[in-house]
Amino acid sequence: MNTAHTSPFEALVELDARVSQNAFELPEKQTQVESWNGVGFTLNAQQFAVQIGEVTEILPVPSTTPLPGVQPWAKGVSNVRGRLLPIIDLGEFLGKTRDNSESANRIMVVEQGELSVGLIVDDVQGMVHFSTSQFTNTVPDQLFEEVRPFTIGRYQQDKDYMVFNTQLLVNDSRFLKAAKE
Repeated sequence: MNTAHTSPFEALVELDARVSQNAFELPEKQTQVESWNGVGFTLNAQQFAVQIGEVTEILPVPSTTPLPGVQPWAKGVSNVRGRLLPIIDLGEFLGKTRDNSESANRIMVVEQGELSVGLIVDDVQGMVHFSTSQFTNTVPDQLFEEVRPFTIGRYQQDKDYMVFNTQLLVNDSRFLKAAKE
């Protein structure tokens, strides 16, 4: 660049031309991948996921105070952080017996509107993430029949995760009638 014979404007134009010749191209625009986040859990040797916003916390199974006159799957109530939380064995509610010696059992605290409930599941894997393109609304034939009304599809990754909908569960008339008739 010869600055003795050029104006400042011409010097800037010349500098811009040299920079443009040596500039890297902009990276290709990356497409945003829609994702679904959930909490993975095991129930009766099958993998499930519940949407992340439906679970408020995961706890070890607390001691419970049994309630008289309730279904066997309603394990009682527990004081969790100063509030009484009904504890429901999800496997038993769905008609599957459980070995009570399982130390991996966990409680998923679920809130739907005014209703808060602790659901006992076999194990919780923690957060799972899926691309929405991995979703299908079909469920495999080997899924046990009692859970089908609460399963809205599955995400297919290294293994299938059935999507369990807690809103369908808490609106189920049988679930809402824990008292023995």
